Amino acid sequence: ARGPRHAAAASMKHQVAGRKLGRDSEHRWAMLRTMVTQLIEHERIETTLAKAKELRKLADKVVTMAKEGTLMARRKAAAVVRTDLMMQKLFTVLAERYKDREGGYSRVLQTTQRLSDSAKMAYIEYVDREGELRPARPAAGLGLSWAAQTFVNGQLKDQRVAVKVAGIAAKAA
Repeated sequence: ARGPRHAAAASMKHQVAGRKLGRDSEHRWAMLRTMVTQLIEHERIETTLAKAKELRKLADKVVTMAKEGTLMARRKAAAVVRTDLMMQKLFTVLAERYKDREGGYSRVLQTTQRLSDSAKMAYIEYVDREGELRPARPAAGLGLSWAAQTFVNGQLKDQRVAVKVAGIAAKAA
């Protein structure tokens, strides 16, 4: 006979990713497809924080497909994006904009709470574009260890100090 420990283990949520968002899978997929299409069209939308976090995953994936540019990538993206016009924008404008960027094409910025149900609201937007809410930060980690990051940051700090001192000396002369 199995003890109480085994009964609890059967209900653990191992390797189950993603939010249900209070919808069945078909409704959730339809909603996310529509939201991705709207995000490509407007490049910034406001939604709930949970939806924005889920949408970010899918939005970044379709941009990666667009950067790939193959026929297979186009077909996979067409399974997500709803309109031909937005497919065209995705594979031309967005693919060109992010050709040198490796991931992190969208950002989620938490805003206020909705008055009716106090749901946390957020903007999701593509980065590196006109009229973005906050300028994009450069890649912070650069794939380096903590020690390497500390060294690089120290070198950059020394370089900034040297430039500032040179500027002051030039003004004095």
